Amino acid sequence: MVEKLIKLKSKYYHYLDRKSRHIAYKLAENKNVTNLILDYANELYKSADSYKSTFREKNFDAGYHEPISSDFEFLIARILINYSNINDLNWKIYLRKQTNKCTPDIRIEKKDKTIAIIEIKAKAGWMRPFFSKQVYDEDKTKHNNGTEFNPKKLVKDVQKQLMKYKTHFRLSSQQVYLLLPTMVLAHKKSSNESIEDHRVFFAKNSKLPKENLILLSSNPMLSLNKTKLIRKDYLPTKDFEKMVRSIEKL
Repeated sequence: MVEKLIKLKSKYYHYLDRKSRHIAYKLAENKNVTNLILDYANELYKSADSYKSTFREKNFDAGYHEPISSDFEFLIARILINYSNINDLNWKIYLRKQTNKCTPDIRIEKKDKTIAIIEIKAKAGWMRPFFSKQVYDEDKTKHNNGTEFNPKKLVKDVQKQLMKYKTHFRLSSQQVYLLLPTMVLAHKKSSNESIEDHRVFFAKNSKLPKENLILLSSNPMLSLNKTKLIRKDYLPTKDFEKMVRSIEKL
């Protein structure tokens, strides 16, 4: 039983790695790859929900949505290591590897020195006030009127974590990134805020450059967990490609 599960899991991660190598080769050819990353993120959501269609029984129903965070982080980490191998960059990629009580999502090391940290959030729902001033102001008003959630505390906690990485690994602000596929759960449908507004508010709250918010899509309402997505709705940015090039120069 255990051996079979291990083989199945191994097959799954080898599949993700093949996807990552495909992206890495295209990236090495100076091609834009963000559309592909968005495609594969959508695949992850579909695979996470596959048990629902597999087990359709009269007396069985499920509403649980398996999170894709760890698999998405794995995909990004494998893109980076494969890109490094193709270009002989000699990067070491640490995925959720603890070092002196610090566990960044991805840490990139070169010649025994950390050169970049990438925090990855598959979804931004719980961090909405960190990216949206409108949401922050609304939540602050609610908190002042008695609700428990305090957006100011959330902002301070996330900022503290990001600054901890910067201090602990002796990095500049330009070497710490936060990667987010889309702004869908942080952006209110009725809001007049633009993607640039979200970047500026992120910079204010994180104390990082606004360019270090790595968005894969400039469509604030793009939801990657939909069953059917239209590529024209992706509106891909070039943030990921620019981030890799920047780290490559370090």
